[in-house]
Amino acid sequence: MKKKVIIFSIIALVICGIFYLKISAQNRGKFASVKITKAQKGEVKSYLSTTATVKSKNSKSYYGVQGKVKKVHINVGDKVSKGQVLITYETQDLNAAVKQAELQYNNAVLSRQDKLNVNNSNKDKIAELDKQIAENPVQSAALKDAKNKLEAAILSEETLKQLDNNVALSKLQLDNARQNLAKNVDSISADFDGVVTALNAVEGATGSGAQPAVVVQDIESLKLQVSVGKYDANKIKLGQEAVIKSGSNQYKGTVSFISPAAQKSMTAGSSDTTLGIEIDVLDKAPDLKIDFDTDVDILLGRVNNVLKVPAECVKADKTGKSFVYIVEGTKAVEKAVNLGLQSDTEVEVTSGIKEGDKVILNPGAAIKNGSLVKEAVGGVK
Repeated sequence: MKKKVIIFSIIALVICGIFYLKISAQNRGKFASVKITKAQKGEVKSYLSTTATVKSKNSKSYYGVQGKVKKVHINVGDKVSKGQVLITYETQDLNAAVKQAELQYNNAVLSRQDKLNVNNSNKDKIAELDKQIAENPVQSAALKDAKNKLEAAILSEETLKQLDNNVALSKLQLDNARQNLAKNVDSISADFDGVVTALNAVEGATGSGAQPAVVVQDIESLKLQVSVGKYDANKIKLGQEAVIKSGSNQYKGTVSFISPAAQKSMTAGSSDTTLGIEIDVLDKAPDLKIDFDTDVDILLGRVNNVLKVPAECVKADKTGKSFVYIVEGTKAVEKAVNLGLQSDTEVEVTSGIKEGDKVILNPGAAIKNGSLVKEAVGGVK
């Protein structure tokens, strides 16, 4: 009897072994290989990455005198000191400069008024033609043709603005010439230490006043000009840290100015409204060149000692609720999570999982709640 019991026991074990191997073979193909990471505590930083234009904190365009240039003392690229004379003028030409500026201003005013008179006359004629078209339908075709020609001649808003600008520029030049005469200004001197970045004055020539005679900029004291859209504008605060990137170099910066109003810029067939931001460059940055673009990351927020996971772990359902999959034994378990601060690579998790949980990285569509999973070799991140 003992031998029979032993024999039957061996047979039962063999059958169970065969059954287990069969089930294991069937399940082996059902296990999804996944990479995992452990939820851990640490720091999360959120940045706004954008481009900026490099500018000098100290920059001045000197328009000088509308008189004959006697001597140009500098060249483009020269370093200059505060108080250094840059350009000198013939003093006897100051009265002539005022008279010339007066003529230019009067001509600008007369030209603007003449064009406005013609424009208003055309508008009156169009109104009269509208009456005639309504009263005489028989001749409406010819009348409409005359009206169309007059409408084509109506000055655009841009043209009217240019006329106003011409008058304003001429008035500025006249005021400058009068001030120079009153002060008997015969030279341009630097107001601060800097570098000559533009020079339009030529010895023996007469300054026009339409463009600066010389531009001086401090190339060691820099700032960045940034334009942000309405969705990012409310995230920017004064004093926020920034990381400025130029090739392999990085420099520190801080948000120093936020424009009180947005600006609308017109392009072909569309418009764009942005808010102006300025960032002070805190480090010496010799490779940042004025008017070049550079990359900048503005630090929007930072949290320390919080539970975090890689951003690729987080999924969202149709309602927008966030969840992750953690590994429990051999199964993927879906966990609803609440999120805090987010960066491009990491996400703060405020609830739903705990430190040390094994979270599946980038779970594919095949991973569901309860899916059989196995950890990929070398899969812990």
